[in-house]
Amino acid sequence: MLSLLFTGCASKNRVQPLTNDAYIWQRRWSNAVLSAVKESASSIRVWRVLAAEAGAQAGLTVFAVDRRALREAGRPVIAVIRINALSEKFATASVAVASEWQKDGVPVSGIEVDFDCAVSRLAAYQDFLHQLRARLPRGMTLSITALPSWLGSSNLPQVLAEVDESVLQVHSVMSPSKGLFDRTTAYKWAQEWSEISTVPFRLALPTYWSRVSWNEDGRVVSIESEAGRYGTEGTGREIVVEPKEVAALLADLRRAPLRHLTGIAWFRLPTAADQRAWSSQTWRAVMLGEPLPASPPVVRFGNDDSGARNVYLRNEGGVDAKLPAHVSIAGQGCEFADSMPPYSVMRQPGVVEFGLRSDSMLRSGEERLIGWVRCTGVNLEAHVSF
Repeated sequence: MLSLLFTGCASKNRVQPLTNDAYIWQRRWSNAVLSAVKESASSIRVWRVLAAEAGAQAGLTVFAVDRRALREAGRPVIAVIRINALSEKFATASVAVASEWQKDGVPVSGIEVDFDCAVSRLAAYQDFLHQLRARLPRGMTLSITALPSWLGSSNLPQVLAEVDESVLQVHSVMSPSKGLFDRTTAYKWAQEWSEISTVPFRLALPTYWSRVSWNEDGRVVSIESEAGRYGTEGTGREIVVEPKEVAALLADLRRAPLRHLTGIAWFRLPTAADQRAWSSQTWRAVMLGEPLPASPPVVRFGNDDSGARNVYLRNEGGVDAKLPAHVSIAGQGCEFADSMPPYSVMRQPGVVEFGLRSDSMLRSGEERLIGWVRCTGVNLEAHVSF
């Protein structure tokens, strides 16, 4: 009898593991996106799919989502509607989009509203959500993307009372000068949210990084996340989110679970073509809490047609790695050299040093050309440092 009592207590206090949702935020469903959906489906509880977005003219653009891929993935789907105003027509359109997907066989389980609501408008947001909820078909849930800036508002409990779940975004909510993600701050926000929320919530964690550009007055003029780099190297810098930092936060949450926290919503689904996102193997390792062994990139030389030696960095480790701060090349007669972004070059007698000007990541198994050297000697020595 005593053993049964102990068994019952253990069962009652057992901590549920954090489950994983993922945002499919890509507006174009390329072959790379389709492959990523297929390969990652077994690790995902729910797909949160960008379905529509309000434009500058207050119209709602509905995206051409590959419904067949979502049907075949075999996972529930939440249609995410990103809005820029609390318009009744957005509420009506949101339900229409989700209902159409359902009729086409997509396993839509709910709608998520993504609205960067000012704290002063949370009362109005509550009214909007109340109206939207009244329009939902039976069995369809309502969730919202939530912001840490709402913490402390007297209207927040009423907003949360209108939804079944919230997704607290803890990336890209600080000034870009402070980075995209901070582990300590994210945990603090999550802890405060858990003390206020009466409904389940998830943390939106990043798998990506961005390039931010400022003008001469220090104002942000562009943020590139999905697009490739444009402009000159001097117009901005990459703001990287290291996998080990996100993994450390997850370890903290597993050691000390927070009330009402049910899991993670990853932003965004990494693909092979996404050059500002982790590789899929690194993402899976972080999700599963697997070790992330440090494996600095190695230097490889290659000859070009002019007789110069191209300098490459290659990541031969199992997970993505940051680029080294310095790459030194020593050899006889190394008088000429040039660099490729994100590196600059300095020449000294017998030594060429490539210095990192902006953080960046190198995916597992990939390599990057960082510049070239021209030396009279054949034997070159390379050294990397962080």
